[in-house]
Formats: sequence, structure tokens, C-alpha cells
Amino acid sequence: MTSVAPLTSLHDARAAAIALGSAAATAVETVPIAEAAGRIAAEQVIVPIALPRFDGSAMDGYAVRAADLAGATADAPAVLRLVDESRAGHPTDAVLGSGEAMRISTGARVPAGADAVVRVEDADEADGVVRVRVALASGHDIRPAGEDVQPGEHAVAAGDLLHPGRIALLGGIGVASVAVRRPPSVTVVATGDEVVVAGGGALGAGDVHDVNGVAIPALLRAAGAGEVRVVRVGDDREATIAAFRDAGGDLIVSCGGVSVGRHDHVRPALEALGARQAVFGVALQPGKPTWIGTLAGGEGGAAEGGGGSARPVFGLPGNPASAFVTAALFVAPALRAMLGRPPEPVRRGRLVEDAPRDGRRMRALRAVVVLGEDATLGVRILGPQHSHRLRPLADGDLLAIVPPGEGPLPAGSLVELVAVPGATSLGA
Repeated sequence: MTSVAPLTSLHDARAAAIALGSAAATAVETVPIAEAAGRIAAEQVIVPIALPRFDGSAMDGYAVRAADLAGATADAPAVLRLVDESRAGHPTDAVLGSGEAMRISTGARVPAGADAVVRVEDADEADGVVRVRVALASGHDIRPAGEDVQPGEHAVAAGDLLHPGRIALLGGIGVASVAVRRPPSVTVVATGDEVVVAGGGALGAGDVHDVNGVAIPALLRAAGAGEVRVVRVGDDREATIAAFRDAGGDLIVSCGGVSVGRHDHVRPALEALGARQAVFGVALQPGKPTWIGTLAGGEGGAAEGGGGSARPVFGLPGNPASAFVTAALFVAPALRAMLGRPPEPVRRGRLVEDAPRDGRRMRALRAVVVLGEDATLGVRILGPQHSHRLRPLADGDLLAIVPPGEGPLPAGSLVELVAVPGATSLGA
């Protein structure tokens, strides 16, 4: 009797994917911060200066001594002599004395001797005299030096996504360029005699439009991939071997042809090329016939580049939903690891209605976040979850991981949530 290898758990398969990605981290390059948005920091950046650099005015108005305004009202204003001006970019070196005021603009350095700023609408200026109608406390409308960041603090950590807010901080502390990871290049091998590229002619009796060849590259780019090249091959062993042998890039993904049927040639092709298998068969629905491993060779490689480096390879099922789900669960975390990013934190949500379960395997159900009756966030499973259906992919923005068991998982149960790159309402 032929023995059947046990299926790998979803947790262990994801861990294997992340480990392969970490071992194939891409090279570091330096780019100007003006071109760094959306990139992943390769090194930490330490704040070199305080922000603000100096005590600055938060308003247009007058720099004053708070003690000079004691008891000031609209009926009995404090009368001060106007002596100078401090403008943004043009600070004064004069020292403010008792009974004096200086004009000041927003962002300008507060002159020595001043400890408050009167807003322009709270004062009247005429003939070299400023009449202030309010009393103020020391520090009013002054931005203290260093209240934002201090030297020695972390501005950016290795693995951080350089979103516009982080670019703003880097610009503010005077960083001109930043070390980032090169986005991994990917080859997608899309298999199937029945698959026809849209616009490539009329469909035959058993043909279908190409989904994986467009959806999977889109998902991978959203997950951080750089150049994605698609190679389409029919159900032919030699053509499949050639596609993998000639595949360039840092990572390879195939769609279809990975199971055990007569016309499934992905695993034999990888074996013929000396690929090393880490996982085949995951206790998951959809996505059971998933292959994870490495293949030597390629152009550019990973951290050190060049041929001979072991590149992660993911053999995904061919049904569109299966390919999409397994790409999100396994390939996206591997790309994240190649970029030096930590794994995403575990997030959970509460089902707002019953969820279908499988008796033996975890289910990755297409779902959306919704607002529950008590104004808390809940999770709603989308319609039928067959592996050929595309509507739940279009309408969903995350995957809800439902554990195996008999009967539906009741509403109110907590389930793990996995982000779908480019579509999720969960933070990345």
C-alpha cells in the first residue's frame, strides 16, 4: 500500500515561506528621500538634531515678556514699545527687554528675552507702540526646542515602510538619502492549455480567460515585489522544465499544474532541475496542493546576487481563488521577509454570522470587516467559497482563517485575519 505523506499545517507552511524569504533577502541600495516613498528601510536612522531646532512661534503676532502683560485687558491694555522683528528664516539677534515687543511670524525663532507670543488679533499696533489686550502665561504659543524629537531617538527602523509621514520626519532631520532594500523581482509561470490571454482571440469550447497571469502579479506587486515577469506555458513537461530553467529573478511563482494528475508537470519539472522541497501539501482549503521550496540559479539573485543562489519557489494551485489565497498566505509573507520586514502581527476579528468549516483542514475564507451592532469591528464571510469563484475575491479585503471542526463556527467566535495585499482594511 502506498503511504500518503501527512499535510503540513498552515502555521508551519507559513513559517517555512518566511524562512525562505529571510534567507533570500534582497540587496541594499541608497536612494534620495525624494524617491524613497513606498520603499523599505534597510537600516535604522538615528535622529541627529532636535526638532524643533529652536524655540519657535506658533502664530503670527508679537514676541513679549509674559510678566509685562500682567493684568492686561481690553479696557486696560499693556503698552509695549515695538523694537524689532523676527521672521521665519531671518531671526533677530537682538535681546528683548522689559516693556518691549517684537513682531514675529509663524515658525520664526523666538528672540532671547521673550517667553510668550501674543497673537496679532489680540493686539493693536500704531506709531511704534503695541497695545496688548490679554494677559498670557509664560510659554504661550511657543513651540519649545526638541518637543518633537530629540537627538539619539530612532527616526526609522530597519524594515519600516517609508510612508509619506516617515519621509516628512527624515526630511525634517536633514536626511538626504536612505538605505533601502531592492524590491524582489519575480517570475510567474502560468500554466494551462485552456488559458487564453484577454484580447488574444476567441475562446474555444474548453477555454477560459487568464486570471492568474494578471491577478497574481498584481497581488505580488502590492506585497512589495518589483519587476514581475509572466511566462505562460501549456500542459507540457519539457516546456514547463524550460520555463523554470530559464526563469530569472529573485523568486518564482507558478500557478497550476502542481497536483498529481497526468497533466500536472510542475513538480516533475522542479525535481528534474534539482529543486529542494520544503513543503508539499498543506492542511488548508483552498490550497491543499501547494509546493514550497528553492531552486538554484537565476540572474541577479538575492542578497549577494548572481547565479547559483537558492531562490524561493512557490507552486500554487491553478484554480483562481486557490492561487490567490495561497499567494496571500505564503508568497506575500516571503516577499515581506526578503525586504527585511518582520512578520505581520496576528490580528483577530469576531464573526458577525456563522462561518462554514471543514472537518479536517483550516479554511481561508474571503471576508470583509464590517461594523458590528455594538459599533465594534466584525468579520463577515462572503458568499460561496468555491475555489473557482472570483466574486468573493473582488468584494473581499482579507482572509478569515477558520479552524477545522464539525458544523459551522458560530457567530461571535474570534478568527485570525490575514491581510490581502493591496485590498485589505487592516494596517500593514
